[in-house]
Amino acid sequence: KCQLCDRSPPEPAAVLCEQCEVLYCAACQLRCHPARGPFAKHRLVPPPAHPGAPGGGGDGGGGKGAGGGRKLPTCAEHDLENYSMYCVSCRSPVCYQCLEEGKHSKHDVKALGAMWKQHKAQLSQALNGVSDKAKEAKEFLVQLKNLLQQIQENGLDYEACLVAQCDALVDALTRQKAKLLTKVTKEREHKLKVVWDQINHCTLKLRQSTGLMEYCLEVIKENDPSGFLQISDALIKRVQVSQEQWVKGALEPKVSAEFDLTLDSEPLLQSIHQLDFIQMKCRVPVSVPPVPLLQLEKCCTRNNSVTLAWRMPPLSHNPVEGYILELDDGDGGQFR
Repeated sequence: KCQLCDRSPPEPAAVLCEQCEVLYCAACQLRCHPARGPFAKHRLVPPPAHPGAPGGGGDGGGGKGAGGGRKLPTCAEHDLENYSMYCVSCRSPVCYQCLEEGKHSKHDVKALGAMWKQHKAQLSQALNGVSDKAKEAKEFLVQLKNLLQQIQENGLDYEACLVAQCDALVDALTRQKAKLLTKVTKEREHKLKVVWDQINHCTLKLRQSTGLMEYCLEVIKENDPSGFLQISDALIKRVQVSQEQWVKGALEPKVSAEFDLTLDSEPLLQSIHQLDFIQMKCRVPVSVPPVPLLQLEKCCTRNNSVTLAWRMPPLSHNPVEGYILELDDGDGGQFR
């Protein structure tokens, strides 16, 4: 069937252009592929008898689908002419009138079918490259999602570790507070004991002195000189001894009410205020590169040789130009 017919169904093919690899009916051949201009050197042959021949069934079926499904585009400058050639200089399809009369007459032109196949091959090659990049991007997205999970888990672990460290600091401070309170309690009990001992001692002495004074006052009231003189010497000595017991400092407290304990908490407060994470600003570069990812679809074996294709894993910041491949003989020996 003709591949350029706008009829439905298309007319039977009359000729095949070996250069364009397009089937034409008689009318389309006169209109789209005249034997003049750039088409003068094209060779027109009878169409193949079976659909499996070159330019036959596959292209014919495509032409039939194209002709039956939609109308072929016509030239923008010549409405009645279909595109038949490709201008390499302008990178656009043209008709034969554009080549003879228009601005494309002196341009480099090629067969539309040949350029169609060439551009399809280029597009397929570019798509393969994009497909590889898309595959890498999918793997990269998977790695990023795994990274999200790792960040969540590591964040929870670090939070738990931080809480444990702060709790340990609080526990240590609580234990130290208990020790300091014990020291204060002991100091207070010591001061109280000293004061109570001094109170008891002073009370006892005061009672003794008061009793002695009362007795002496009664003796002084005695009117009998001989009786008074018999005991006066002993009383005088006893009063003097009692007076000597109240030595200097005996009527002063042995301890003060103030506690000579000063807690210097300022350094600890400064340390608490300065408590922060240690930022590793200078990281040591990793000397060992990451393990490469083998691209199994590109690896191959031929005779006694093996070709391995690899690429760097995503998120790798260490550029690697190559790896040393070592072979293991399986006998437990050295790699070679």
